[in-house]
Amino acid sequence: MYKGVCFKGALLKENKDTLPEGCKPYTPSEKWGEDDWWSMAQMFHTRKMTSRIDKGAAGGLCNNHMAVASFTQNTDKVKVWANSATFNFQPTGDGATCSLYNGDATMAVYACVV
Repeated sequence: MYKGVCFKGALLKENKDTLPEGCKPYTPSEKWGEDDWWSMAQMFHTRKMTSRIDKGAAGGLCNNHMAVASFTQNTDKVKVWANSATFNFQPTGDGATCSLYNGDATMAVYACVV
Protein backbone atom coordinates (compact mmCIF):
# COMPACT_ATOMS: atom_id res chain seq x y z
CA MET A 1 0.00 0.00 0.00
CA TYR A 2 1.16 3.51 -0.78
CA LYS A 3 -1.02 6.55 -0.03
CA GLY A 4 -4.06 4.30 0.21
CA VAL A 5 -3.46 2.51 -3.11
CA CYS A 6 -2.66 -1.21 -3.39
CA PHE A 7 0.30 -1.78 -5.70
CA LYS A 8 1.87 -4.95 -7.13
CA GLY A 9 5.04 -5.30 -9.16
CA ALA A 10 6.01 -7.46 -12.12
CA LEU A 11 9.35 -7.96 -13.85
CA LEU A 12 9.08 -7.25 -17.57
CA LYS A 13 10.69 -9.23 -20.38
CA GLU A 14 9.46 -7.06 -23.25
CA ASN A 15 7.79 -3.74 -23.98
CA LYS A 16 4.27 -4.71 -22.96
CA ASP A 17 2.27 -4.86 -19.76
CA THR A 18 2.72 -7.96 -17.61
CA LEU A 19 -0.07 -7.99 -15.05
CA PRO A 20 0.73 -9.40 -11.61
CA GLU A 21 -1.37 -12.37 -10.56
CA GLY A 22 -4.69 -11.34 -9.04
CA CYS A 23 -4.36 -7.70 -10.12
CA LYS A 24 -7.21 -5.86 -11.80
CA PRO A 25 -5.25 -2.73 -12.83
CA TYR A 26 -6.41 0.85 -12.77
CA THR A 27 -4.69 4.20 -13.06
CA PRO A 28 -4.94 6.47 -10.00
CA SER A 29 -5.54 10.10 -10.92
CA GLU A 30 -2.92 11.92 -8.84
CA LYS A 31 -0.22 14.55 -9.19
CA TRP A 32 2.63 12.65 -7.56
CA GLY A 33 6.20 13.85 -7.95
CA GLU A 34 9.63 12.32 -8.20
CA ASP A 35 9.77 11.68 -4.43
CA ASP A 36 6.64 9.54 -4.72
CA TRP A 37 8.20 7.60 -7.60
CA TRP A 38 11.32 7.00 -5.51
CA SER A 39 9.25 5.77 -2.54
CA MET A 40 7.46 3.34 -4.84
CA ALA A 41 10.72 2.15 -6.42
CA GLN A 42 12.08 1.46 -2.93
CA MET A 43 9.09 -0.78 -2.25
CA PHE A 44 9.51 -2.89 -5.40
CA HIS A 45 13.17 -3.04 -6.42
CA THR A 46 14.72 -6.50 -6.46
CA ARG A 47 18.30 -5.40 -7.14
CA LYS A 48 20.55 -2.70 -5.75
CA MET A 49 19.86 0.53 -7.61
CA THR A 50 20.64 4.22 -7.50
CA SER A 51 18.14 7.04 -6.99
CA ARG A 52 19.57 8.96 -9.95
CA ILE A 53 17.29 8.99 -12.97
CA ASP A 54 18.77 8.71 -16.45
CA LYS A 55 17.46 11.88 -18.14
CA GLY A 56 17.98 10.45 -21.64
CA ALA A 57 15.02 9.64 -23.89
CA ALA A 58 14.34 6.06 -22.66
CA GLY A 59 11.00 5.89 -20.86
CA GLY A 60 9.14 9.12 -20.24
CA LEU A 61 5.94 10.60 -18.84
CA CYS A 62 3.38 8.75 -20.94
CA ASN A 63 -0.03 7.04 -20.90
CA ASN A 64 0.48 4.17 -23.36
CA HIS A 65 0.45 1.31 -20.80
CA MET A 66 -1.65 0.15 -17.83
CA ALA A 67 1.28 0.36 -15.39
CA VAL A 68 1.64 3.28 -13.01
CA ALA A 69 5.44 3.25 -13.37
CA SER A 70 8.38 1.18 -14.52
CA PHE A 71 12.08 1.44 -13.88
CA THR A 72 15.33 -0.31 -14.65
CA GLN A 73 17.35 -1.53 -11.70
CA ASN A 74 20.82 -0.14 -12.28
CA THR A 75 23.55 1.04 -9.97
CA ASP A 76 24.46 3.96 -12.24
CA LYS A 77 21.32 5.68 -13.58
CA VAL A 78 17.75 4.38 -13.68
CA LYS A 79 15.53 4.61 -16.77
CA VAL A 80 11.99 5.55 -15.76
CA TRP A 81 8.56 5.34 -17.38
CA ALA A 82 5.79 7.11 -15.40
CA ASN A 83 2.07 7.23 -16.12
CA SER A 84 1.03 10.82 -16.86
CA ALA A 85 -2.34 10.32 -15.13
CA THR A 86 -0.57 9.57 -11.82
CA PHE A 87 2.74 11.47 -11.92
CA ASN A 88 3.59 15.06 -12.80
CA PHE A 89 7.40 15.00 -13.05
CA GLN A 90 9.44 14.56 -16.22
CA PRO A 91 11.70 11.48 -15.93
CA THR A 92 13.42 12.11 -19.27
CA GLY A 93 15.19 15.03 -20.90
CA ASP A 94 14.33 16.20 -24.40
CA GLY A 95 12.06 13.63 -26.01
CA ALA A 96 10.78 10.30 -24.72
CA THR A 97 10.49 6.81 -26.18
CA CYS A 98 7.46 6.00 -23.96
CA SER A 99 8.92 2.49 -23.68
CA LEU A 100 7.77 0.62 -20.58
CA TYR A 101 10.63 -1.91 -20.90
CA ASN A 102 14.10 -0.37 -20.93
CA GLY A 103 16.43 -3.27 -20.20
CA ASP A 104 17.12 -6.31 -18.08
CA ALA A 105 15.30 -6.38 -14.73
CA THR A 106 12.79 -3.64 -15.63
CA MET A 107 10.17 -3.58 -12.88
CA ALA A 108 6.63 -2.43 -13.66
CA VAL A 109 4.33 -1.32 -10.85
CA TYR A 110 0.54 -1.57 -11.12
CA ALA A 111 -2.28 -0.12 -9.02
CA CYS A 112 -4.67 -2.97 -8.29
CA VAL A 113 -8.32 -3.08 -7.27
CA VAL A 114 -8.64 -5.17 -4.11
